[in-house]
Amino acid sequence: MITGANSDVSQTFTPTVWSSVTVRVAWTLMMEGIRVRPQTLADARDHVLLSTPAGIDADMAEYRAVLLTKEFLGRVKGEPIRRIGLKSGSEVDPQSDWRRRLAEGLGPIEDAVLRLYYGDGMGIEQVERSAAIDSASLAIAQDNLRDRARDIASSDGLEAYLWNDARIDQLIGRIANLAESGCPNPLDILADHSRAHADVCPRCSRAVRLIRGGVLSPSDLEPPTQVNRDSEIVIGAIVLHPDARRVRRKLERALGGAAVRVAPDVWIMSKEELTHAGPALRELVNDGVLPRHHIRGAVVRGPGRWSGQVLLGPTPIEAIESARSRPWSEVDGLGELPPPRPAPPKATRWWVLATGLSVLAGFVGYHTLGPQQMLPDAPIEAEFLQAEDGWEITFDVADLAVLDIIAVGESGPLIVHRNVREDRGRWATGGGNYRVYVPEMNVALIATEGGILDLQTMIKSSASQALPMEFLKAKIQADHPTVAWVVSPAITTDETADVPSGTE
Repeated sequence: MITGANSDVSQTFTPTVWSSVTVRVAWTLMMEGIRVRPQTLADARDHVLLSTPAGIDADMAEYRAVLLTKEFLGRVKGEPIRRIGLKSGSEVDPQSDWRRRLAEGLGPIEDAVLRLYYGDGMGIEQVERSAAIDSASLAIAQDNLRDRARDIASSDGLEAYLWNDARIDQLIGRIANLAESGCPNPLDILADHSRAHADVCPRCSRAVRLIRGGVLSPSDLEPPTQVNRDSEIVIGAIVLHPDARRVRRKLERALGGAAVRVAPDVWIMSKEELTHAGPALRELVNDGVLPRHHIRGAVVRGPGRWSGQVLLGPTPIEAIESARSRPWSEVDGLGELPPPRPAPPKATRWWVLATGLSVLAGFVGYHTLGPQQMLPDAPIEAEFLQAEDGWEITFDVADLAVLDIIAVGESGPLIVHRNVREDRGRWATGGGNYRVYVPEMNVALIATEGGILDLQTMIKSSASQALPMEFLKAKIQADHPTVAWVVSPAITTDETADVPSGTE
C-alpha cells in the first residue's frame, strides 16, 4: 500500500475551497482532542476532498468537512465503514445575509451561544464554563436564537415555524458558519488590514486562532503547486455471510495480511492483492471449509489513496455496497467459485451401514409423515436487558434481512418498527451488531428475507385474542414457515437481574 499526502485533489478545487476545508478540518480535529500533526492534517484533508464533488462552493464544502473529518477518525479507530448522511439536516441552504440578520442586535449571551455553540462546535457545557454563563441563561438564549432563525427563514417563504428544534439547530449551525465575502489571501490573514475582516468572519477568525495557536501556518492554507501522484485507486471488497463467521480466521489467512477488515464481515484490499489471494480463496472453497454461497466480492475504481492501513476517500463505501449487491459465490476477477470436492469414502461406513439401515427404517415413516421443521432464512441473535419500562435489545441479523419489531402494550398489539433494512444502521453499536430500546415489556423481533406484507392485518386480528403474542407467533409461523422469531423473556422479580439472550 502506498502512503502519500497532498495528492492531486488540490487541482480539482478552488483555492477558497482548499483553504476553507483546511481550516475546518484542523478545527474539527482539535475539537475532537486530536493533535494536529502535518500527516494527520494531510490525511484528513485528503479524505474530505476526495469525498467532495468538484464545483462545490466553499460554504457547503466546509459544512461537509466536519462530518467527513469525523468519519476519517472513525476509520483510523477501526470503526465499521458506512455511508454517512452529508446533506444538511435543515435541507435548506441559508442566504448570504442571514448571518448578519441573525447576529444583528444580539445580547452578549446570545452572541456567545451563536459563536461558540453553533459556530465553533463547543458543547453547551463547554460554553457554560468558558463564557461563565449559567445553564438557565444559555437555554433562554438558545430559544431566542431559534425564534429569530424561524422568523428569518419564514420571512423568506419557508414554513420554519413547523420545524422542530433539531432541524432549526441545523440551520442555525449553517448560518453561524457562513463566511464573509472578501476573505484575504491566506498569506495576509495576520496582517493589520485583515484584522477587521477576521473579527466578523467565522472562517477567518478560526484560521487566525489556529495560526496563532501553532496548529496551522499561513502556507497550509495555500494549495500545493506540484501534484505528487494520481489519486485514483482500484480496490476489491470481500463480504462473508454471517453464518460463516466460524471460518473468519481461515478466510483472513487466505486473503493475506494486506486485507484490511473494515466491518465485522467485510475486508478491502487492492485489486492486485485480491488477485494474488485468488488461488488460496478458491482452495478454501474447494476443500469445503468455506461454502461458496457464503462469500461474494466486487472490484471498483474510484478516488482514494492508502495511508498505512487506512483507505481514504469514498471508494471503500462504493466497493462494499457493490460487493453486497453481487450474488453469493461470485467475486469480481475470480468468477464463480467452484463447488467443494466430494469427500473421500471412509472404510468405517461399511461397518455401520447395516445398523444405519435398520435405524433409518425405524425413522423413515416418522420423518415422511410427521411435521417438518424449516430453519429460518434470516436468523436473529438477540440479548434482552431490562430497561426503564421496556427492553434494551442488542441483536445481529443478516445484512439484507428485513426486520420488524412488534410489541403488546397496554393498548394492545402494535408494530414498533416496520420493514427495517438499511435504516437499522442508526442502531449500530460500532461492534458489528445493533442496539435498540423498545418501551414495552412484551416484545418480539421478526426477520425475513423479503418482509411480511400482511403483518398489519395479523396485528389487527390478534387484538381480540386473549394471548395476542402467542396468536401472532402461531399465525406468522404458519403462513411464513421460514420466519425468524425472537420474543422477550418473562419478567423477573429482580429488576436488576441480567436477562439471557435469545437466538432463532
